[in-house]
Amino acid sequence: MNRVFVRVLIFTLLLACLCSAASAQEKVASQAAPNKVSFRLKGLDGKFYDTAEMRGDVWVVSFGATWCVPCTWEQVAVEELKVEYAGKPVKFLWVTIEDKKQTTDNIIRHYVKERRMTVPVLRDPGGEALAQFTTGTRIPITAFFGKDGSFDAPAHKGMPSDITVYKQLVRNRINALLKAHTDKVETAKARAKHH
Repeated sequence: MNRVFVRVLIFTLLLACLCSAASAQEKVASQAAPNKVSFRLKGLDGKFYDTAEMRGDVWVVSFGATWCVPCTWEQVAVEELKVEYAGKPVKFLWVTIEDKKQTTDNIIRHYVKERRMTVPVLRDPGGEALAQFTTGTRIPITAFFGKDGSFDAPAHKGMPSDITVYKQLVRNRINALLKAHTDKVETAKARAKHH
């Protein structure tokens, strides 16, 4: 009986070690790609927008809702910034988190038309894309993606009462991402020149 007990004990210890090693590998993998955020959402224009295809431009992705007053002011700022960055590699998206049963596409289209929004509007009715940027429900949330397609953490939460403060915050993030890309390109050119 002691041999059986010893074998069971050894088997249990081996199993615990294997589980611990697997857990450690998962933890290392999740730490290796902290900016690995992805979503594929359908826009009101019928197109799908996929973060895997967001390369070559800086992307500013705002999450909001038609009933959210700060989101409306944020959209005013986004439209002004879109004009300001016209001709530059910067794109803007607006993602509504509203359920399709409560807020139909037609209601969203009316909202967009009434506010003269020109940025693509996407739907995230289950909030799965939004959940990658926040654990709470406070909106608007603004996520920034670099030209290489990676999420530039952290996402910005909320909307200051002064629209100019918000626009400057967004400008600072966009300009930093544009500069980071330019710096990478120049470094690569310098390395190539020396080899």
